Amino acid sequence: MRVIKDIRVYRSSVENIDGNSLPDGFTNKELHCVIHRIVMKLREVGFSLGEFDHLFINLTTCAVTNKVALAERSLYRDYPWLRYYDVEISQFLYDSLGEKQSVIPVVEIIEQVIQKFFCTPEFDAATIGAYFSEALTQGENMLMKFREKRTDHVIASVYLRYLDSGQYEPLLRVTTTDDRLLFEKRLKRTLRLDAFGEIRISKKRITIIPRRNSFTKEMKPMLFDYSY
Repeated sequence: MRVIKDIRVYRSSVENIDGNSLPDGFTNKELHCVIHRIVMKLREVGFSLGEFDHLFINLTTCAVTNKVALAERSLYRDYPWLRYYDVEISQFLYDSLGEKQSVIPVVEIIEQVIQKFFCTPEFDAATIGAYFSEALTQGENMLMKFREKRTDHVIASVYLRYLDSGQYEPLLRVTTTDDRLLFEKRLKRTLRLDAFGEIRISKKRITIIPRRNSFTKEMKPMLFDYSY
């Protein structure tokens, strides 16, 4: 079982089958922000789509069995980590997909696809719906837990807000295991999360070690002192 990694939305006016071109992407910044927040929240709770982790929603004016169905493409053999689901929509919605007014209808479609095909006893329709509602109503204020480290007495957590600008605003929060706040600090906004790898806890200090990759060669750990 794979924890979800991404949801992407495409559109197509031709059948999404072998021999036809793949569905097209389209630009809608507000929709992207909402979907990204939803995915981050679903990742936080460990939600899985099963044996794949990228869900591609193709909004189409073509007829689709029962209005929504797994696309009949053979590419899944070469790309087992993704699935296309076709959703039949009206021409009116299709023509407005790049506009603000389409955000809520499209988010509702994504929610319905997940509820229809991927609910489990742990993540039932009501639970899924609550995550989608939170992303829509809270917007930039929605907090998603990204990293956590625990000792017998202390918990250090890095939370993220995903801003409309496309930046992340990290928040470091240190508490006792009985939820007493010891330290909290908003960190510098960033487009990338390479600085947030391993968290280490000592008696008086939190250290955040960058991920190991080509972007972090010159990046130093972040150090934060706290009192227990």
